[in-house]
Amino acid sequence: MSKAREKNRSSQGGPVALVTMIRRLQIGRVTWKPLFLITALLAALALFPLAWAYPNFPGDEWALRQFQGFQSGWLNDAAVAVSSIGRVYVFLPLGAALGVAFLWFGRRADAFLVVFSLIPIAAGQGLKFAVDRPRPDFLIAGPDPSGLAFPSGHAIFAIVFGAVLIFLVGQYLRPVVLRRWIQATLVFLVLAIGASRVYLGIHWPSDIIGGFLFGALALAVLFWIRNTMQKADAA
Repeated sequence: MSKAREKNRSSQGGPVALVTMIRRLQIGRVTWKPLFLITALLAALALFPLAWAYPNFPGDEWALRQFQGFQSGWLNDAAVAVSSIGRVYVFLPLGAALGVAFLWFGRRADAFLVVFSLIPIAAGQGLKFAVDRPRPDFLIAGPDPSGLAFPSGHAIFAIVFGAVLIFLVGQYLRPVVLRRWIQATLVFLVLAIGASRVYLGIHWPSDIIGGFLFGALALAVLFWIRNTMQKADAA
């Protein structure tokens, strides 16, 4: 029986393997690894003052040029399309609709998780003004960006809202193969949104890293509150 299961797992292959890290972190059970959180916190504490002091980091321009070395017409269009997922007119209605749906079905903790996942995105805008780092001047496609660079708001949105959706898919979608494919697709989109911002020349790579770090810390707080609310509702 165990051999048959192993064969079935291996036959799924491909994108299914991308969610292995998420499953090991047990996001579905809201048990974050303390070492990961401490590392993310220390990295953020080091990165944010440096971003305030320097317009970019050593290796930022080199890495950005490596991304743009793959430039082509279809890739430009794809990057613009993927990047547009992180715009407010996309995630705000989606977050509001999901929040209302969970409230309607009495899932208060999950409604909180969805709606309040939008707060770190807004907080990221405040951090941009505090850090005051200008954007790179390497735009190759898409509309001219406005505002400041660090941390990337798209990266914050991608990691926070993406992780919340991955968690909710794991909670409510029963068919295992379909669930894993959707989760793998979401993981890909999280990474693709970050990569698209660098490829388009809108952000330095360190802007994306800063956004991911801030988003990861915000996620830890959100999941902790959600877990506390769920226990209170069950009591």
